[in-house]
Amino acid sequence: MTSMTTWHEPARDLPVIGRPDVLVIGGGSAGLAAAVAAARRGADTWLLEQSGFVGGLATVGLINLLLTMDDGCGHQVVAGLCQEVVDRLDVRGEARYPPAEEWGSEDPALVDRWRRWGLIWGAPPDVVRYSVAFDPEAFVDVAYELLAEAGVRLRLHTWFAAAPSPDGAVEAVVVESKRGREVLLPRVVVDASGDGDVLVAAGAAFEQVTIPPHLWFRVGGVAPDATGFFFRTTADGRVLVPWGPHPERVDPCDPDDMTRAELACRAAARDAFEQLRSTAGFEQAWLDDYARLLGITESRRLQGDYVLRKEDGDVRFADAVARTGHWTKREVVYDVPYRCLTTPSSRNLLVAGRCISTTRYVHQATKEIPAAMATGEAAGAAAAMAAGASTVEVHAVDVDALRRDLSAAGAMV
Repeated sequence: MTSMTTWHEPARDLPVIGRPDVLVIGGGSAGLAAAVAAARRGADTWLLEQSGFVGGLATVGLINLLLTMDDGCGHQVVAGLCQEVVDRLDVRGEARYPPAEEWGSEDPALVDRWRRWGLIWGAPPDVVRYSVAFDPEAFVDVAYELLAEAGVRLRLHTWFAAAPSPDGAVEAVVVESKRGREVLLPRVVVDASGDGDVLVAAGAAFEQVTIPPHLWFRVGGVAPDATGFFFRTTADGRVLVPWGPHPERVDPCDPDDMTRAELACRAAARDAFEQLRSTAGFEQAWLDDYARLLGITESRRLQGDYVLRKEDGDVRFADAVARTGHWTKREVVYDVPYRCLTTPSSRNLLVAGRCISTTRYVHQATKEIPAAMATGEAAGAAAAMAAGASTVEVHAVDVDALRRDLSAAGAMV
């Protein structure tokens, strides 16, 4: 038998299933915001997600904390669609956050109260931040509501496969599903995949790292006076256990590595639960659910038209399209220039969420859900503008007009 190291796939024609103005790849928090923002501005918008849920780490990942929407000194810096999601969760009774008059407070009693919800992080002195705990299933419901109202064409269970870019622009997007390989021909693509799948396929420069994974889980049947390291949730008797990180680092873009990590993290998280069972208040508890998505917060990062650096903290940029505080540091705000969402390698590709163009240091701020939603909203609005032009060129977007548009919609730029 001949030893084979490669196999030639015969050429074939693939069916074209759509020609949207804007195609968003990835249904996490950034992709959700990008799709809603683009569709609200009149663009024919598709959102593709490989799983059966939207929200990513915020929902199936059980990292149901918005860290953070302020600067640590009592001033809100992220609003827009992120704030709209909080408001809709609040109406359902599924959000918990400090009132505005408590933001920036060092009162030990207030700090302790909100620490129990998982909203206090970082080095002393501890202060109350405008961060939000929420129910992940309610987040999914809100997300579907927003997408439907905006008229987004949502397609779940569909994997991104390729983005042929023969002439400095994404010509087509190849996807895989139970229906086989299919093609979309978008005018503008937003990469909100988290791992930068599209930007890599399009030939953009990037950096990649390994990371120790987390696997958060929820426990039911917990007594009100229980002790231990866990966070409260919006449901009585249920707590969130932020297990991790696992000591072994993982390459999030290697399926074999990820398979090993899934098994190792699940076994370790189960051991952690069994230890909790011997803790006061957990005698009658049960393991409610594991996160269905490993806590991977970093893999590939775009090296785009501008790379946001540590030194850019509190620097105002004329082309800023989003802002974010830092969940573990006070008194620092990062403007996110539009150039962090674009790459010189492509005329019709924008990037949003945790894989935007930053250094690894700044990534610790921009990877969080509020920041991801802010950059997603900006990318979606910009994509709609670019798609509406006679010649598609994301670098030609009028950033002043984009900033005015985002501000009018409630975003902080």
